[in-house]
Amino acid sequence: MSRPLLLAAGLSLLVVAALVTAALLSPGDEPSAAQRAERLATGLRCPDCQALSVAESRTRAADAIRDEIAEQVAAGRSDEEIRSHFVERYGEWILLAPDDPVAWWLPVAVILAGVAAFAAWFAAGRARLEGARPVPPSDAERRRLDDELEALDG
Repeated sequence: MSRPLLLAAGLSLLVVAALVTAALLSPGDEPSAAQRAERLATGLRCPDCQALSVAESRTRAADAIRDEIAEQVAAGRSDEEIRSHFVERYGEWILLAPDDPVAWWLPVAVILAGVAAFAAWFAAGRARLEGARPVPPSDAERRRLDDELEALDG
Protein backbone atom coordinates (compact mmCIF):
# COMPACT_ATOMS: atom_id res chain seq x y z
CA MET A 1 0.00 0.00 0.00
CA SER A 2 1.18 3.49 -0.71
CA ARG A 3 1.80 5.97 2.06
CA PRO A 4 -1.07 8.36 1.11
CA LEU A 5 -3.49 5.46 1.03
CA LEU A 6 -2.35 4.30 4.49
CA LEU A 7 -2.70 7.86 5.79
CA ALA A 8 -6.24 8.15 4.39
CA ALA A 9 -7.22 4.79 5.91
CA GLY A 10 -5.80 5.83 9.29
CA LEU A 11 -7.61 9.16 9.24
CA SER A 12 -10.88 7.47 8.22
CA LEU A 13 -10.50 5.06 11.12
CA LEU A 14 -9.91 7.93 13.54
CA VAL A 15 -12.97 9.78 12.27
CA VAL A 16 -15.16 6.69 12.66
CA ALA A 17 -13.79 6.11 16.19
CA ALA A 18 -14.48 9.74 17.11
CA LEU A 19 -18.06 9.53 15.79
CA VAL A 20 -18.74 6.29 17.68
CA THR A 21 -17.29 7.77 20.87
CA ALA A 22 -19.37 10.92 20.50
CA ALA A 23 -22.53 8.87 19.93
CA LEU A 24 -21.85 6.73 22.99
CA LEU A 25 -21.05 9.65 25.26
CA SER A 26 -23.81 11.99 24.15
CA PRO A 27 -26.65 12.25 26.63
CA GLY A 28 -29.87 10.75 25.38
CA ASP A 29 -33.43 11.41 26.38
CA GLU A 30 -34.27 10.55 29.96
CA PRO A 31 -35.94 7.13 30.05
CA SER A 32 -39.48 6.94 31.37
CA ALA A 33 -40.23 5.23 34.69
CA ALA A 34 -41.49 2.16 32.84
CA GLN A 35 -38.31 2.01 30.72
CA ARG A 36 -36.13 2.33 33.83
CA ALA A 37 -38.09 -0.41 35.60
CA GLU A 38 -37.78 -2.68 32.54
CA ARG A 39 -34.03 -2.05 32.27
CA LEU A 40 -33.57 -2.81 35.98
CA ALA A 41 -35.69 -5.97 35.70
CA THR A 42 -33.55 -7.25 32.80
CA GLY A 43 -30.45 -6.97 35.00
CA LEU A 44 -31.82 -9.02 37.91
CA ARG A 45 -32.00 -12.81 38.06
CA CYS A 46 -35.31 -14.50 38.86
CA PRO A 47 -34.99 -16.19 42.27
CA ASP A 48 -37.17 -19.13 41.18
CA CYS A 49 -35.91 -20.06 37.72
CA GLN A 50 -32.42 -18.43 37.98
CA ALA A 51 -31.78 -18.88 34.25
CA LEU A 52 -34.04 -15.98 33.31
CA SER A 53 -34.11 -12.34 34.21
CA VAL A 54 -36.94 -10.90 36.28
CA ALA A 55 -38.20 -9.23 33.08
CA GLU A 56 -38.40 -12.57 31.24
CA SER A 57 -39.75 -14.75 34.03
CA ARG A 58 -43.47 -15.09 34.76
CA THR A 59 -43.21 -16.55 38.28
CA ARG A 60 -44.81 -14.98 41.37
CA ALA A 61 -41.40 -14.03 42.72
CA ALA A 62 -40.50 -12.25 39.48
CA ASP A 63 -43.87 -10.46 39.49
CA ALA A 64 -43.25 -9.31 43.07
CA ILE A 65 -39.76 -8.04 42.20
CA ARG A 66 -41.06 -6.20 39.13
CA ASP A 67 -43.74 -4.56 41.31
CA GLU A 68 -41.14 -3.61 43.91
CA ILE A 69 -38.87 -2.14 41.22
CA ALA A 70 -41.78 -0.04 39.90
CA GLU A 71 -42.56 1.20 43.43
CA GLN A 72 -38.94 2.17 44.06
CA VAL A 73 -38.65 3.94 40.70
CA ALA A 74 -41.86 5.84 41.49
CA ALA A 75 -40.42 6.74 44.91
CA GLY A 76 -37.49 8.44 43.15
CA ARG A 77 -34.70 6.02 44.06
CA SER A 78 -31.74 5.81 41.69
CA ASP A 79 -30.95 2.72 39.64
CA GLU A 80 -27.90 2.03 41.79
CA GLU A 81 -29.93 2.32 45.01
CA ILE A 82 -32.49 -0.14 43.65
CA ARG A 83 -29.80 -2.63 42.56
CA SER A 84 -28.10 -2.29 45.96
CA HIS A 85 -31.41 -2.99 47.69
CA PHE A 86 -31.80 -6.30 45.85
CA VAL A 87 -28.13 -7.24 46.37
CA GLU A 88 -28.55 -6.66 50.12
CA ARG A 89 -31.73 -8.74 50.10
CA TYR A 90 -30.66 -11.66 47.86
CA GLY A 91 -26.89 -11.42 47.57
CA GLU A 92 -24.61 -10.69 44.62
CA TRP A 93 -25.99 -13.63 42.61
CA ILE A 94 -29.22 -11.68 41.93
CA LEU A 95 -27.29 -9.57 39.40
CA LEU A 96 -27.14 -11.14 35.95
CA ALA A 97 -24.07 -9.02 35.15
CA PRO A 98 -21.77 -8.84 38.19
CA ASP A 99 -20.33 -5.46 39.15
CA ASP A 100 -16.96 -6.89 40.14
CA PRO A 101 -14.49 -6.46 37.24
CA VAL A 102 -12.67 -9.63 38.32
CA ALA A 103 -15.75 -11.60 37.30
CA TRP A 104 -15.36 -10.24 33.75
CA TRP A 105 -11.57 -10.45 33.42
CA LEU A 106 -10.93 -13.78 35.16
CA PRO A 107 -12.27 -15.98 32.31
CA VAL A 108 -10.31 -13.94 29.77
CA ALA A 109 -7.14 -14.27 31.88
CA VAL A 110 -7.61 -18.04 32.19
CA ILE A 111 -8.07 -18.41 28.42
CA LEU A 112 -5.01 -16.26 27.70
CA ALA A 113 -2.94 -18.25 30.22
CA GLY A 114 -4.05 -21.48 28.53
CA VAL A 115 -3.10 -20.15 25.10
CA ALA A 116 0.29 -19.01 26.44
CA ALA A 117 0.92 -22.41 28.08
CA PHE A 118 0.00 -24.21 24.85
CA ALA A 119 2.28 -21.93 22.81
CA ALA A 120 5.18 -22.54 25.25
CA TRP A 121 4.60 -26.30 25.14
CA PHE A 122 4.42 -26.27 21.35
CA ALA A 123 7.57 -24.13 21.02
CA ALA A 124 9.47 -26.40 23.42
CA GLY A 125 8.44 -29.47 21.42
CA ARG A 126 9.56 -27.89 18.16
CA ALA A 127 12.88 -26.87 19.71
CA ARG A 128 13.42 -30.45 20.91
CA LEU A 129 12.66 -31.80 17.42
CA GLU A 130 14.96 -29.29 15.72
CA GLY A 131 17.78 -30.04 18.18
CA ALA A 132 17.51 -33.82 17.76
CA ARG A 133 19.94 -35.38 15.32
CA PRO A 134 18.82 -38.40 13.32
CA VAL A 135 20.69 -41.58 14.25
CA PRO A 136 22.11 -43.31 11.20
CA PRO A 137 21.17 -46.98 10.87
CA SER A 138 23.73 -49.58 11.88
CA ASP A 139 25.36 -51.89 9.33
CA ALA A 140 23.08 -54.75 10.39
CA GLU A 141 19.98 -52.59 9.88
CA ARG A 142 21.23 -51.50 6.46
CA ARG A 143 21.79 -55.11 5.39
CA ARG A 144 18.30 -56.11 6.63
CA LEU A 145 16.70 -53.16 4.72
CA ASP A 146 18.65 -54.06 1.57
CA ASP A 147 17.51 -57.71 1.87
CA GLU A 148 13.88 -56.63 2.31
CA LEU A 149 14.07 -54.31 -0.72
CA GLU A 150 15.57 -57.10 -2.88
CA ALA A 151 12.80 -59.45 -1.71
CA LEU A 152 10.16 -56.89 -2.68
CA ASP A 153 11.73 -56.33 -6.09
CA GLY A 154 11.55 -60.10 -6.55
